[in-house]
Amino acid sequence: MKLPKSGASLFLQLLFLCVFNLSMAEVQRPNILLVVLDDLNDFVGHMGGHPQAKTPNIDSLADQGVAFINAHSNAAVCIPSRGSFMTGICPTTSRFYGFENIRKNETLMHCKTMPQYARENGYQTFTTGKVFHTPRRNLWDDNGIAPEYGPFAFNGKKITLHPDVPGDFSYFGVLDGTFISLAKVPDVPASEAGPGYTGWYNLANKTPFHYVDETDRDAMPDERSAQWAVEKIRRLETGDKTDPFFMTVGFMRPHTPLVVPQKYFDMYPLETLQLPVIREGDRTDTYLEDGTDSRGRRMYATLLDAYGGDPDKALRHYVQAYLASVTFADEMVGKVMEALDRSRFRDNTIVVLTSDHGYHMGEKDFLFKYSLWEESTRVPFIVRHPDYEHQAGSRVAHPIALVDLFPSIIDFCSWQGETQISEKGAPIDGFSVKPFLEQPDGGTWDGPNSALSIRSSWVTKAINKQHLSLRSRDFRYIRYHKPKGGKFEELYDHRKDPNEWKNLAEDPDYKTVIAAMRKELDRRLAPAVARQQGQRNL
Repeated sequence: MKLPKSGASLFLQLLFLCVFNLSMAEVQRPNILLVVLDDLNDFVGHMGGHPQAKTPNIDSLADQGVAFINAHSNAAVCIPSRGSFMTGICPTTSRFYGFENIRKNETLMHCKTMPQYARENGYQTFTTGKVFHTPRRNLWDDNGIAPEYGPFAFNGKKITLHPDVPGDFSYFGVLDGTFISLAKVPDVPASEAGPGYTGWYNLANKTPFHYVDETDRDAMPDERSAQWAVEKIRRLETGDKTDPFFMTVGFMRPHTPLVVPQKYFDMYPLETLQLPVIREGDRTDTYLEDGTDSRGRRMYATLLDAYGGDPDKALRHYVQAYLASVTFADEMVGKVMEALDRSRFRDNTIVVLTSDHGYHMGEKDFLFKYSLWEESTRVPFIVRHPDYEHQAGSRVAHPIALVDLFPSIIDFCSWQGETQISEKGAPIDGFSVKPFLEQPDGGTWDGPNSALSIRSSWVTKAINKQHLSLRSRDFRYIRYHKPKGGKFEELYDHRKDPNEWKNLAEDPDYKTVIAAMRKELDRRLAPAVARQQGQRNL
């Protein structure tokens, strides 16, 4: 059918407008910058975990966006936490809560990861540093700096313990057993293990790490990752590709070894450093069972022994190194954010910053991660979304979990398609936090009213035989699997006891509360238990 001349002209105009609008919609698809720190607890200014924490860049991001101050890791140790939030699958669904390889997990190997799904939705994908625990280079269009924890001491043959680590704390190895300034250049004497060596060493490329002083040294891995991200943003800005990007930047610190330049140690003088408030005997009404002796308890006891049994002196040195590492990582965040904010991408990029889990600093005689207490599960979680600048500086107290990260990004970007590779996978477990960007004080949230965390019992993979925790707005409930019997529950009232000092599990005044928490945990576990039973019946 032919159109009149005027009608044809109008049709062409409308067609042009449609094509133009579609093109603009394509251009306006938001970019994603995901920043993941390693082992960062609530020692961040806006979270209030330590009164002297210097984190100006993370706090600035929180003031520009929405900060979720009750966010929790679903499994407070690196491998299962990252396997969970990069797939959106809760560890209770995947039974991935130990130290296996994500690519061998019978559920996760059939689920799409964030970069896979982003690529399917037309996004360029870039990464640098540690995002997955084990790098998966084929998932990204461009890979930056490989994960590297060092530099390390070296004995002439292999990396070794730093000779200045006090006492027997070096028992915990080159990672967990090291907390020292980069300025303390290791001088490893000759021994049967090696000819000896003076200087730091890069494990990843097996080369010396050049260090003379702060003005004449090699860049540390996190510094290299930050610079890679800065340069990538600059290249994207001058490039001709119009596809949006999904970029992840994973910083290693404050993961051990707690080795950073001296200037960050100088920001926390030992004589004025405030220590975490630790209640004597706090562990007596807790019932953690590890299968072996708890690493966190052993690390704490060994640290004290290394300083002659003086907890003040021991923690002062360790907390100083941790805070120095936190501030170092914060400065790396600042470098990336400065590059983004100076680019044309600033107003069309959603920034999310979080950590894989927290870390204890001696609370409950524990110096490690992978507990079910607040110090281990609580993490920073910040979203800066250009569409919600009017909510800048808002704080969300409703509990969320890291498993909510992937579905949130899907919602932010309107990604489409199946997230399962096959029926052997599982649908995403989490929920989008977008309602809280719209109403920080109480959005219409489809998700649960508590965050679920899991810790392996090391006895079996059965879901209902793991150590589990629920953290609601007001309470934390913990249930341990204790096949030999004994007390196995903890309950803390965060309205009165934010330090989780008093276990109320047997307090008759809390009978109704603990009954409700038990019921809620059973309800949350039911689908995973049914799924596990179904897999057994195949």
